[in-house]
Amino acid sequence: MFVGRKRELAYLEDLYNRDQSNILCMYGHKGVGKTSLMLSFANNKNYIYMMSRACTEEQTLYMLGLENGIEYAGSQPTFTELFEKLSFSGNGKKILIIDEFHNIVKYSTNFMPELVKFVESQGNNIFVILCSSSISFVENTFVSKVGALAQRLSGFFKVNPLSFADCVKYFDGYDTLSCMEVYSLLGGMPSLWASFSDKRSVAENIKSAMLDGNGALRSAGIDIITEELREINVYSTILYYLANDKNKLNELHSNTGFSRAKISVYIKNLMEREIVEKVFSFDNASSTNAKKGVYRIKSPYLHFFFKFIFKYESKLVSMGPDKFYESVVLPELDDFYEEHFKSICTEFLTLLNQMGQLPIKATSIGEWVGKKGNIDVVMQDDEDSIVAFCNWKNPEITMSDYKRYLGIASDARIHADYIVILAKGAFSQELSQFADNLDNIMLIDANTL
Repeated sequence: MFVGRKRELAYLEDLYNRDQSNILCMYGHKGVGKTSLMLSFANNKNYIYMMSRACTEEQTLYMLGLENGIEYAGSQPTFTELFEKLSFSGNGKKILIIDEFHNIVKYSTNFMPELVKFVESQGNNIFVILCSSSISFVENTFVSKVGALAQRLSGFFKVNPLSFADCVKYFDGYDTLSCMEVYSLLGGMPSLWASFSDKRSVAENIKSAMLDGNGALRSAGIDIITEELREINVYSTILYYLANDKNKLNELHSNTGFSRAKISVYIKNLMEREIVEKVFSFDNASSTNAKKGVYRIKSPYLHFFFKFIFKYESKLVSMGPDKFYESVVLPELDDFYEEHFKSICTEFLTLLNQMGQLPIKATSIGEWVGKKGNIDVVMQDDEDSIVAFCNWKNPEITMSDYKRYLGIASDARIHADYIVILAKGAFSQELSQFADNLDNIMLIDANTL
């Protein structure tokens, strides 16, 4: 099921309709929906789709020729011969999609020169999309690899994960809270969404897709990190501790036994692949009570995998999915959901800010990670600040919670001109009445989100 991507489709249509030929480099995580996006765009147009694989140049040419009914004239086929013999069967501008193109560029010096030459021979009549799931290759290696030929590219277009709003559209059989749970487990990756069904409860999906030995997502965590990384034992060790709240360099050093220098190198590789991010507290806040250099696993699914499956796999095998879910996962699940509930709240507040529905027009957005508590979202303009707190676990938010939030803002030395509390649970009558009498407090429940 294809949802969202209106902005991305509009961008592709704009390039396609220009009176010139273009070569676009599109990239993003595997499973983020790049191929679905390209095929949705190309539907009913004059296109050819080719998937490249990691093999020699000769084998690549052989397989792509075979798939497209091409027989080469000599014993040494070339990309020029392949491109010129492609049979576009429709009308209108030609579209050539080459998926996972890094598999060719890594091993061939001929591909890009011959592709550029072919595009130039087509006048204004072709649009080439080079697509890759290797973020690190595209952002750190591709340009230096092809040199001046990179100037022939029309641009680089990164496909980001889908939004929570898209998740709600995708799982139209779920209520809002169930969609929040799914998004907190799987993030904005439609390839992962496909393994869940809104005809089953979220708990049943966790058991069948993530915990069952034959589940589609049982081993996907290891699969994700083995695609581009070596020394999986080191990376898995680091990710294990990050998933279990050891998220500072000193904590990783003391728990893994790896040197700080080694950890820094491996963390850098994980960050280049956008598996891990480094979290800094909001720029204009106090650093006195803030945590410094906090690392975090970006993918909710990878976080779940290393927190539960990787950590307790022996128990999972011996107990089976049902018992493991009840005894191991469920007691910690609300804590897990709360951590990822923040991304949904941030998306919501960012949208309100774009629509001009907040009391300020924020020009900077971030978070503050403190030693005694966090401010989940900080938004500021030139004069005023909004501090937002996201709570998933508490069945009721009370005046005591509100005062605690004020204390955290004080620790951060951020003047809380406006306070927003976003919660799965209800708000106490006392807090609701208190907020009704003030114009700088917003109480937002999950259904509003």
